[in-house]
Amino acid sequence: MLRGAWRKARVEPAPQQESECVFLDNFGRPRILQPEVSPRCSPASGSWGGATMRRHATAFTLALLATVPAVVYATVPYPSLERGRSPVGLLLIVLAGALSTMIACSLQDQLRRLQTELEAEQERKARFEAHSREMYRELERKLQERTAELRRERDIAVRTEKLISLGRLVGGVAHELNNPLMAILGEAMILRERYSSPELSRGLRVIEQQARRCADLIRDLAAFASLEQRKVQPLDVHALLEGALAQVAAVAPGREVKVVRHYWQGPLVINGNLEQLQQALVNVIDNAYRAMADTPSPQLTILSRHEARWAHLEISDTGTGIEPEVLPYIFDPFYSHPQSGMPLSAGLGLSVALGLIRAHGGRIEASSDPGRGTTVSIDLPLADLRMLVPEECPAERGL
Repeated sequence: MLRGAWRKARVEPAPQQESECVFLDNFGRPRILQPEVSPRCSPASGSWGGATMRRHATAFTLALLATVPAVVYATVPYPSLERGRSPVGLLLIVLAGALSTMIACSLQDQLRRLQTELEAEQERKARFEAHSREMYRELERKLQERTAELRRERDIAVRTEKLISLGRLVGGVAHELNNPLMAILGEAMILRERYSSPELSRGLRVIEQQARRCADLIRDLAAFASLEQRKVQPLDVHALLEGALAQVAAVAPGREVKVVRHYWQGPLVINGNLEQLQQALVNVIDNAYRAMADTPSPQLTILSRHEARWAHLEISDTGTGIEPEVLPYIFDPFYSHPQSGMPLSAGLGLSVALGLIRAHGGRIEASSDPGRGTTVSIDLPLADLRMLVPEECPAERGL
C-alpha cells in the first residue's frame, strides 16, 4: 500500500537548467523561479555558502540523515489530496532539516571543544610526567649525595671514637715513659761530653738519637691524647707554613729538598692555637719528606689560596705515592704498609694532624697518584677580620 502511494505521489523532476531553481506547487506541478527573483536558492552560489558547506560537511550529512523520517512522513498523501503533497509536510521537512543542522553543528562544536580539552589535558599530563621525572632524578641525586655524606660522617665518627679510645690509653703511657726517657737522654749527653773515646762517643750518639726519636714519639702521643684547643689567637697561615718548613729542615739537615711556594697574594688569617697548628703542619711536611727519601730529585710544592670562607692549603710531594686501597687508612694511628708509599715510622704523625685540624674546625684529606706523589689538602676556617679591629676604632669596623 505504501509503495503504491509513493508511486502516485512521485513526480518526475524537471530537467535542471544552469540558471533556474525548480520547485513543485501544491499539486505536484513544476514551478519555475527566475534566478534574479531568488538568487539564494543555490547553496553554492556564494562563497559564504560554499565555505559553510565545506566546513560543516559532517553536520549537513547528519542533518540529511535526520530528515529521512520527516520525508517519509511528508510523502504519505492525505486522502483528500491524492495527487499532491501536503504543505504541512513540506514545512516539517524544512523545520526538521534546520533543526537537525543546528543540532549537528552544536554537537560538532561540543566535540571540537572536547577534543581541544583532551589535547590540553594530554599536554598537561606530558608536562607533569616530564616534571615528575626531573624531580625524581633530582631527588635521587640528592639522596645519593646525602648517603655519601652520611657515610663520610659515619667514617669520621668511627675514626674519632677510635682516636678517643686510643688517646685515653696513650696519654698515661706517654707520661710514664717521658721521665725515664729524659733521664736516659740526659745521661747519654753527659757521658758523650765527659769521655772522648771515639768508639764510646759513637755508641752514645746512637743512644742519643734513638732517645730523641722516642721523645718525638712521646710528644706525638701527648699531642694525640690532648686534642682540645688551648689558647686561640689570630694566626697568619703563611707564617705557620714557613715555621713548619724551618722546623722540619732543622731536624733533617741532610735532605736536599726543593721547596716551591705558590702563596695567595693577600693575607690568610685564621684563629687557632699556634703550637697545635704548627705541629699539624710539621707532621704533614715531615711525612712528605720521608716519602721522598729515595726520590732522585725531591720537590715539595706548597699552595695556598682563598676559597669562600676557607684558607685552602695543598702540600704535594714527588714521592712514590700511595696505592688506592691503602689511601683511606693513612690517617689511622700507627698505620704503615710496605707497599703504601709511606714510611714505616709514620706512626701517629698524620693521625695527630687529623685530630688537630678537626679540633680547629678544619678538614684534611689526601689524594695520591702511585709513582708520582701525594697531595695533602687542608682547609681551615678564615677569621673574621672585622673582629680583629680594636674596640676603640669602631669606624674601621664599619659601625
